[in-house]
Amino acid sequence: MAKLITKKYQNHNSKSPAFHKWYGRIVFTETMSFDEFINHICSHAAPYSRGTILGVMAAACDCLVELTMDSKKIWLGDLGIFYASAETEGESEKDKFTAENVKGIHLRFLPNKKHTYPLDSKSLRQKASLADLDRIAGIKDDSDDEG
Repeated sequence: MAKLITKKYQNHNSKSPAFHKWYGRIVFTETMSFDEFINHICSHAAPYSRGTILGVMAAACDCLVELTMDSKKIWLGDLGIFYASAETEGESEKDKFTAENVKGIHLRFLPNKKHTYPLDSKSLRQKASLADLDRIAGIKDDSDDEG
């Protein structure tokens, strides 16, 4: 069964109310290339050729950018919604705000929250199987002692 690997880290920002508290982060084992992702899809006995899947996925990426840059939200069914957002600097008066105040454009993703294929944080947490990196690596930590 697949597992999300987590790593403990301590907050060292003395100005933070979370100073010296311990938290967990997801550890990524690799970043799959687009080509590797296509091959993975093909490994699930997809009835389409690798070339067909590659072509459809490449066109979907192109169209996603094109349409979001045309002020459209793209709802990809059970996956969720992609949309653009603007990072702007404020002005004291409405007439002074121009396109020059837009400092960045971000592509955002809002995961599906419906019960058919829930991708919201709570649902993913319920599905997640977690493995601590220290335990996988066999690192002994005093905080791991029970009792």
